Amino acid sequence: MLKWKCQENKLISLHFQQINIQAGNEDLLILKKHLDCKATYVGIREIYDNVIIIQQSGIAKTCTLKSKLDEKMYFCKCYKKQQVEKYKIYEQLIILRKLVDFKNVARLIDFFESSNSYYLIFEEMSRVHYHSLSHEDIQSMMFVYQIIYQDILCCIKVLISNRIFHSQITLQNILIDKDQNCRLVGFDHAEQLTEENAVLNSLMLTMAGNAMIKLYQYNSVSKDSISIPDYGNSLVQGLLETKLDQQINIEQALSHEYFEYFDYNSSPMKQQQIVPKLKSFITQQSLSSPIDSHN
Repeated sequence: MLKWKCQENKLISLHFQQINIQAGNEDLLILKKHLDCKATYVGIREIYDNVIIIQQSGIAKTCTLKSKLDEKMYFCKCYKKQQVEKYKIYEQLIILRKLVDFKNVARLIDFFESSNSYYLIFEEMSRVHYHSLSHEDIQSMMFVYQIIYQDILCCIKVLISNRIFHSQITLQNILIDKDQNCRLVGFDHAEQLTEENAVLNSLMLTMAGNAMIKLYQYNSVSKDSISIPDYGNSLVQGLLETKLDQQINIEQALSHEYFEYFDYNSSPMKQQQIVPKLKSFITQQSLSSPIDSHN
């Protein structure tokens, strides 16, 4: 375990067992950047302060921290050692480190440990209050495309290719970073698989379909009849198909005609068709029967 020493918002040394490395702030910052996410640190108060608790649920506290080094805010998940098994923390770390360069996964910055807690430090992110989205937001498809399909289906593709199963792909686990990228969190609900598992891959696609329905439900007058514009029913039904050999796979989902209404080269995403027509409706009954999405 490594411990940084900070003075007047600058790094002055790094301690490891009987080794003490002293250097200028810039050189130590370069060293820290190389070590981050590859080493366990102790002494979190040397680097971070201004703790503000956002949420406490289950075995973890969620809070924001302010770095003394760059004065930026960061997102922290804190786990009490007596409430979580060590291997679960390290399994989460292995997965997050493996996916650290993927833009739609919460980016791990630092990992700290104290005598009674583990601290996972992420870039600052914020929650989306989906229930407050206007009907125009939903109809325009901007949020649906960005939150669920461009980002989350792409994320599922990466999880599948890396043999990782995430059991909680829900709207509650989709946060937004400062650049408006969607980031999947909740990797304490993820596991590394020893081999590809078609059933678990199918389950992640089903969760994406359920998330899409949930998003539309927030702004639907009737929860039993949800309007989904432009081929949306076809995509949802393909994702929610219960028979494994009939469910669409991740490549088919990403290439679905539902996405023809968006300009992939614009940022933020802009529609080629400003107001899509409401071509179809999804109901509880329609989830178990074929849908003609062209009607």
